[in-house]
This record gives sequence, structure tokens and C-alpha cells, in this order.
Amino acid sequence: MRNGPRHRSGLPGHDRKVTARHHLVPQFYLRNFADGNGQVALVDRDDPERVILNAVRKACSEVGFYRIETEVLAREEDRVSHDPESVEQHLSMFEQSAAPAIYKLLRTAFADFTRDDWFHMINFIALQTVRGHRWREDFNALATQAMRVHLGATVTDETIAQWLRDEGRPVHPTAISDYREQMVGPDRPRLIAPDAVHIQEGFKLALGDLGERLADDMRWSLIASDSVQILTSDEPVCWWAAGNTPVGYGSAQVVWLPLNPRVVLQLMDADVTTEDLGLPSPSTPSGRDELCRFINSQVGGQAHRWIVHRPGDRPLDDVILAPRTAWGDELVSVEETGNTRREIWVHRRLPAVT
Repeated sequence: MRNGPRHRSGLPGHDRKVTARHHLVPQFYLRNFADGNGQVALVDRDDPERVILNAVRKACSEVGFYRIETEVLAREEDRVSHDPESVEQHLSMFEQSAAPAIYKLLRTAFADFTRDDWFHMINFIALQTVRGHRWREDFNALATQAMRVHLGATVTDETIAQWLRDEGRPVHPTAISDYREQMVGPDRPRLIAPDAVHIQEGFKLALGDLGERLADDMRWSLIASDSVQILTSDEPVCWWAAGNTPVGYGSAQVVWLPLNPRVVLQLMDADVTTEDLGLPSPSTPSGRDELCRFINSQVGGQAHRWIVHRPGDRPLDDVILAPRTAWGDELVSVEETGNTRREIWVHRRLPAVT
């Protein structure tokens, strides 16, 4: 949606920026959680007592989130015909293709699901995974960690000593150690990728590895509850694994996508069961209710800013939200031999310190 006309001069770097709102969550999807007035309830992730009503056309949207400016393109021939709003337009095409598939799931489950429907749903889930802030946080954290590992493995003490000399600073073992700590320690510099890189790398991941992961040997099922009201969020696709190990797109054993206030789409690795993962069994009404409450805790917990539900519903009742997470270092192993101490750390999402 654009709030004003867009002028293109045809010259590189001469696009007039407009106030265009981009939806982090598609409108057609949010309508499944709206009331008869086309409104959804938005619950503040960090203050669940704060609830506002908003129209679907405005909810979970931000100005210019997918905009790629002409001047960031490397090739001049690409700049001449570039439309900064093209990403939003391409996402709309994927949404239009997936909408009928979700409609079928809610109407007739998998009874008349076609190969095209599977294809469009896989693309939709994969793209929705990388559409929001969470993916951008992941990308920046992993890029920073890769830089940290590279610098730690390639920059020698002799190199640091020369840098200190070049800066006119004292050179001694403590100074070298302090410099290295500043370079690769917890307070190291962080890489923040440009929005264009986030968008391009997100699309590449979604339409490549993520799509393959979702299509590869996973069981699809619908979890429906008659009594538990289901919520969604501005990060509606939840990748989950049992235990306290780091969860990545390769290690996740289950993927959940709420479809409406009563139904959740579940994708589970074919070689595990809910019992294997310590999840409630959906084979009984009480098990389905308990599982839906757990899914609410996970989907709501990973929200960036807004938990979303149908106005009048109370899906957060009796639900303890999963903690908000942030990237950090976790000590997982220590070995001491004589005067030598070896520590193994893992860089992962951890409960955020409040």
C-alpha cells in the first residue's frame, strides 16, 4: 500500500522516497484472526496487559521494511529499470498463490490438496520465516560470529603488536591480550548488514535450503482445538526442537504455523513422534488442547513486537510465554589439564536478560 504517488526520474539514485507501509505478515493471513469489522487484537510482547485493536491493513507493518534503494545496486544497468518497491510486489505474488492453499486446509484439510498447493505452502512458510526482524537478528549475529572466529584464527599477537605500535600505544602482553579481547570478546564490534543484504540473503535462503528442509521427509498435519483459542504473532512461523539445545533451521524437529483461532498447521520430522519430543499427544481432545496451549506459548514468545489474536479471544489465559531470546555465548564444556583450561562455547539464542 502506498500513501502517495511515486515519481521515477529514470536516472540512478533519483527515486523519491515515499511513505509505503510493508506488511511483515500478509493481510490475507491476518484476516483469519480478525473480527467482523476487519480488526485484530495486538498484544504488546513485553507488556501483555497492553492490548490495542488495529485494522488488518495496518497491523504488523512498517514503513519501507522491504524497500531496496536504487543507489545500493552495484550495476548501472540494474539501476535504470529498478523499482524500490519490487520486493513487496514479489511477496504479494507469493501470497496470492498461497492463499487458496490455506483456504483449502481450513475448509477440507488435505482432502483436495494438490502438488501446486504443497509447493505454494512450502514457499509461503519459508518466506514468512525470513520476512521479519528475527531473521535479520539471526543474520547479523551469525555474520558477527563468523567475523569473530576468522579474526581469532588469523590475527596473530605479532599483528596486534604492530597495530599497537602504529597507533602509538604501549606494546606488552597485557595490552595485546586486552586488544584481542576487544576484537573477539563479548563486547566485540558487530556487523549490521544493510537492509538490501537482509532481503536478498533471506530470499536466497527461503527459496533454497529452507524450502528443501520443509519439503524433505516431514509429516504435515492439522492440530485443531475446540476449546483453546489460538494466537499468532508478527513472527508466526515457529521452528522448535525438544530440549535445551540450540534450534536452527536444520535442527528443528517441528514447525508450527497457526492458521486461524482454532487450527495450527504442524510439520514434524517423519522419524519422531510427539511422544518422542515430550509434547502432548493430539490424539485426544485434552491432548490437543494442551498442545495448542504450548504452541501459543512458543509462537507468542518469539513475537518481535506484537502477539496477534481475534478480538474478544483470550488465548494468553493459562499460558506462560516462552522467554524472549537474544544472541549470546553459552559455556558448554570445560577441560582442565595442569595449568591449561579449555572452554567450549556455543553462540546461540538464549533467554534475554531483563
